[in-house]
Amino acid sequence: MSRDFIVTRSNSAETGRRKSTLERRFRVGPNAIRFVAMTIIAILAVVYLSQSTAGATRSIKVRDFESQQGDLKLQKERLEAEQTRLSALKQIDAGVEKQPLEASGQVQHLP
Repeated sequence: MSRDFIVTRSNSAETGRRKSTLERRFRVGPNAIRFVAMTIIAILAVVYLSQSTAGATRSIKVRDFESQQGDLKLQKERLEAEQTRLSALKQIDAGVEKQPLEASGQVQHLP
């Protein structure tokens, strides 16, 4: 069961008007229809797979960036704590009057 498709030289499809046809005829049978359908399904499957792979890759990149952001926040908190500790030590050091060391006159040993 196949159909003949006649290709005309004119672009109109009016009925009752004589049309001249090209000499070429092609037949579309059930095997050709199956082949075209399978090709379209294969193309759609490839497009779907490429899109899903792209989405997965994008989510992996986002997850990596979020973990880097968390690590950087932890490092920032540690550095702020270290800065606070060092500034406190500087304030303590500046507040203490430095007395010069005195030379000892005699060394006394304990028995």
